[in-house]
Amino acid sequence: MVSKKRLEPPKARKKNKKIKVHGLIVKDDYSWLRDDNWQEVLRNPSVLKPNIKKFLDNENKWTNENLKHLKKSKNIIFEEIKSRINENDRSLPVKDGKYLYLTETKKGLQYSILKRKLSNNSNSRYRTIIDWNILSKKYKYFKPGGVSYSHNQEIFNYSYDDKGSEFYSIKTFDIKNKKRKFSTLKNTSGSTIWSNDSSGFYYIRMDKNHRPSSLWFHDLNSKQNDDRLIYEESNPGYFLNVSETLSKKYLVLNISDHETNEIYLLNKGDNDRKLSLFCKRKKGIEYSIDHDLEKSRFIILNNNDNAIDFKISYIEENKKQDGDEKYPNKNWKKLIPHKKGVLITDFADLKEFLILQELKDGLPRIKFIDKRTNKIEEIKFDEEAYQLNFNEGIEYKSKKIKVNYSAMNVPTTIYEYNLNTKKRKILKQQKVPSGYNKNKYETKRIFAKSHDGKRIPISLLKLKNTKDNAPTLLYGYGAYGMSMTPGFSVARLSLVDRGMVFAIAHIRGGMEKGRQWYLDGKLKKKKNTFKDFISCAKFLKKSKLSGDLTIHGGSAGGLLIGATLNIAPQLFKSAVADVPFVDVLNTILDSSLPLTPPEWEEWGNPILNKNDFLNIQSYSPYDNVKKQDYPSLLVTAGLTDPRVTYWEAAKWVAKLRELKTDKNNLYLKTNMEAGHAGKAGRYHQIDEVAFMYAFILDSHDLL
Repeated sequence: MVSKKRLEPPKARKKNKKIKVHGLIVKDDYSWLRDDNWQEVLRNPSVLKPNIKKFLDNENKWTNENLKHLKKSKNIIFEEIKSRINENDRSLPVKDGKYLYLTETKKGLQYSILKRKLSNNSNSRYRTIIDWNILSKKYKYFKPGGVSYSHNQEIFNYSYDDKGSEFYSIKTFDIKNKKRKFSTLKNTSGSTIWSNDSSGFYYIRMDKNHRPSSLWFHDLNSKQNDDRLIYEESNPGYFLNVSETLSKKYLVLNISDHETNEIYLLNKGDNDRKLSLFCKRKKGIEYSIDHDLEKSRFIILNNNDNAIDFKISYIEENKKQDGDEKYPNKNWKKLIPHKKGVLITDFADLKEFLILQELKDGLPRIKFIDKRTNKIEEIKFDEEAYQLNFNEGIEYKSKKIKVNYSAMNVPTTIYEYNLNTKKRKILKQQKVPSGYNKNKYETKRIFAKSHDGKRIPISLLKLKNTKDNAPTLLYGYGAYGMSMTPGFSVARLSLVDRGMVFAIAHIRGGMEKGRQWYLDGKLKKKKNTFKDFISCAKFLKKSKLSGDLTIHGGSAGGLLIGATLNIAPQLFKSAVADVPFVDVLNTILDSSLPLTPPEWEEWGNPILNKNDFLNIQSYSPYDNVKKQDYPSLLVTAGLTDPRVTYWEAAKWVAKLRELKTDKNNLYLKTNMEAGHAGKAGRYHQIDEVAFMYAFILDSHDLL
């Protein structure tokens, strides 16, 4: 019998490229993996250059061939996770005017179904408005976007992405007149805000570099080419987002980068569709607003006057505008003072109550103020580590709010909280059909000491009888001020039930311990993020909670994984980097890339500033791969990813193959028909998680 020839790991050819920056040479042997026509590839993956496609296909073939032994285990894990979700489920209804809306999922179907019924008729039945499953049938990739409806609730918009590139199309239909035809809008962000007269809607267009750059009004009776431009942002570092106040009186246009923003208002009852500047942008000042219809004022969440963890201000509504801004921050009045270490992350302004979402020592809490008495109350929960938030979609006149609560060992529960009586009742509890016993599991909140003495919170989930030195998955992100809250996940039980510990490192770069926690993990202090993560890993080992470690992160968390592996690869058994931002220096040096200009506020500007260049160069994972042993590594990418482009992962893997000195596994899995979020559809997403978990468990011999 002739033995089958074993596949060799793909080897990328080297093509010497050098650029000179600040008198220093940047070498990039694998720059050819970036398609010069990358913008067109986002819209049409079939135009990818053949030599690049061949490389990615070879890497996928290598991954598939060498991990085919995991197929059975992956399928078992897939079925485990699926058995823990309620495949036939309904959301809680949300009342809007005379209708109740909800979403429904059905067994075997990838997507949800939007339904509604009359709210004041007990005999009314829910009828389907949008079935994403039907809409998705003709596409290889399909991701539902937003849904909105006219004020008479008769005309609906829905948006979708059919490439994974996050260029959303918007379609419109009349629920009473199905024969009525409307234009399809292309290259949008997916969100729409209707005018009060229901004659049309506002939306954001994406430019060729995938930047949400302009606000338009679309008349229902016109074509997209005839749409009216309301605002266009010329600064490539700023992105646009559109929403409306809870009172529904104003459209809110937010223009922001990572540390500065300004807001324009548009009175939706005015036919001239004219914007007014709320408060002009000032570097380092961030604010968001809501409209208090009852008191004719605006409520403002802001960090003005060095309120690093934000405060709440207000200003009376007025019709006149003095100068180029209507509500300059010098005129804002104090409502909720700043309290250092207590980060205000969100708020909702109701007729009689002001709701606050806060974060203290990495744990969320909800407070509310009764406007009639100015009394402040807190909604309290008891777990050591948990996730908590109030639901959006509250009606302005409501005296009740919906609160979502979960912990790492407690499935999600939705409460209705009565703001007058201070009583809560359970509206819905997440069911685990295959069975779940909370008492089998233990959650812990522990702290690791970092290199500079800072205490880094770690949230843990494990079986109560887990032995010391257990294999552990350590997850981290640490960027953009995003906080990793420790909520419930049915998927990770497939790790924990096999004896693994699951841990979240709340490292600097996030905002778990306030905004200073974020500031101490960005720009020149970025290395704190990696040092914190390594300190957490060492602490877990030293405390004997953990033995062999796997680390996992995605996007900017993939940068964390790449940098950590360059610094301390010996600490880890294996690693997973999803859509990793690893070619940091080359990306931030290229102002033509869509996300580069706004990223300078997060990482620094290496084009203009030599110190920023040297700082980024010192930790950029791709630029610091060296001849040393690395642990087993699984890397994923999406060909149509506009946020972290496919070639970052490809170049990094090519360089690792060239330089690493070990024989450990290295796999690159590029999804050729998806973007940053991977495959769309709930079963596809479960399948991707099951594949990753099979890889992790296999690396610890736990399959």
